[in-house]
Amino acid sequence: MEQQKQNYIWNMIGSIFESALNLVLLIVVNRTIGESGGGIFTLSFSHAQMMYYLGTLEVRPIHSTDVNQKYRFADYFSLRVVSSILMMIICLAYVLTMSGDPMKRRFMMYMCVYKMLDGFYDLFASMFQQHGRIAYSGMVSTVRVASVLVVFTLTLLITRNLETAGILMVLTSLTVLLTYNLSKWRKFDDVPVSWSFSHAREIVVSCFPLFVSVFVMLYISNAPKYAIDEYCSDVVQNRYSILFMPAFVINLFSQFVLRPMLTPMARLWNDGSYGTFRGNILKMLLGIMGVTLLGIGGAWLLGVPFLNLLYGVDISADKTVLLLVMVYGGLNAVNNFLYDMIAVTRRQKWLLGAYAVSALAVFLLAAPLVRSMEMMGAILASIGALCVLDVLLLGIMYGVLRGKERDAVA
Repeated sequence: MEQQKQNYIWNMIGSIFESALNLVLLIVVNRTIGESGGGIFTLSFSHAQMMYYLGTLEVRPIHSTDVNQKYRFADYFSLRVVSSILMMIICLAYVLTMSGDPMKRRFMMYMCVYKMLDGFYDLFASMFQQHGRIAYSGMVSTVRVASVLVVFTLTLLITRNLETAGILMVLTSLTVLLTYNLSKWRKFDDVPVSWSFSHAREIVVSCFPLFVSVFVMLYISNAPKYAIDEYCSDVVQNRYSILFMPAFVINLFSQFVLRPMLTPMARLWNDGSYGTFRGNILKMLLGIMGVTLLGIGGAWLLGVPFLNLLYGVDISADKTVLLLVMVYGGLNAVNNFLYDMIAVTRRQKWLLGAYAVSALAVFLLAAPLVRSMEMMGAILASIGALCVLDVLLLGIMYGVLRGKERDAVA
């Protein structure tokens, strides 16, 4: 019980720090170098987040729930090295073909390197969770994010140079990875770092539907931002990102309540406790709905003055967009939860069709809506795509559970 308590507490603390990182950094950039710099930062960070999933191949839902240790840590580690190299090659190719400000391109590359390092943190966090020690990943996240925030903020305040702050942000993350993170890894004698590609193909095949799904989800999230980048200014991009920040409250709920459930839910599924499994899913969906309603109420009452105070930008005219952002946050939390639960059941190949349909929806909606309605169009495109996705995922989850329960009765 004591270990479980530590796992929840430290996962909650680490999740708060992780979720607050982008929010606080955007505040720092806006307050220090203005809205145009904020637009560059948020687009670069969003693009790097998409590239991050190339580096991780979305192995975490498989690794962290591999409670029977079908694959060794060496298998996961070796695959992560290769996928990270591939990620950086693609990042470099993309940045070199970008048009526009050279500094903007360089800063995007720094953010991609930062997210590549995040991929290795994710590798060790998956191993910690697999062994019932998710508290360690929370501790590491807290130290890493706190260090990055301090270094980035002080550098930007002193130099007023976004590029210099980005470089030192990367170096700080690397330092914590090679020191504090590895000190936690050394507590596990049975997970040595070594080379092994004997199961790489099996892991990739298992994770490929998850990778495609989450990569498409990032496209769904970023397509409106790319449309804003094409049809609007960096200032509009910055304001859209500011309005999106309160959604992190709902994401926090997903992180520190739902993530620790992954391994216990995997055990329930493996043990054939399908009734309990289904009951827990319903409870979590109701919890997400409750947090979303609270978030909408909080945004309606306090959202505009709070964001005005934090960022020094008047968004009073965009209150409706802010409320819709909270709706998006709730829909996204449902998507993330169902995605993880479907991965636990190892029916991830069924995800591909759902995400493909949702991606098509945002592809068709984003550009025309942004052209005609700017930020309002962007959030409506995102909500429309997520509504389609959540309905399809609910259908998949229902089908999986019904099939297993029929098999159990037979």
